[in-house]
Amino acid sequence: MTNYRNYSIICCFLLVLASCHTSKKDPKVLAEDLPMVHLPDSLFQVDIINNENFVRITIPEGIDFELPDSFAKIEPEKYADFNADNKPDLMVYLGACDTGGCMYGIFLNQYDNYYRLVFMDYLKGTTFEKDENGFISFQSYEEVAPMNPSKLYVTTFKFDPKAYAYKMDRTFIQTN
Repeated sequence: MTNYRNYSIICCFLLVLASCHTSKKDPKVLAEDLPMVHLPDSLFQVDIINNENFVRITIPEGIDFELPDSFAKIEPEKYADFNADNKPDLMVYLGACDTGGCMYGIFLNQYDNYYRLVFMDYLKGTTFEKDENGFISFQSYEEVAPMNPSKLYVTTFKFDPKAYAYKMDRTFIQTN
């Protein structure tokens, strides 16, 4: 009888251990299985007020960010599908102008009026071109010598889908 009792106790103990082991879930596996979701609070809210040619940008809470020129009237510069996702994106004029150009930002539409800021830098004399993947690249031009357009610094920016941002592709001097 004692062997049967010991056997029952051991079986119950092993059953409890087995159930504890199978109920534990590896948090790495759970995190990898979850889809990547960008919550609205990590995105900029961009309201386009067409009748006033004005863009109101609401900065997400919890990020350390300021618009470069608090006195500038933020204006839409270019509406286009910059990242080939069939959603209308927006390049905006942010002010803060100097001899190297003015500050611009590119906001990629995520949904409704929530956008991700993927570029912010000084641009001057900007031109745009669509590549074979449908991404829009752009170039900025600046005179090598002030007020002399015969030699220009040309900087090309391209969209990097892996980084989900615009990056400088190359810089060269163009002679006219």
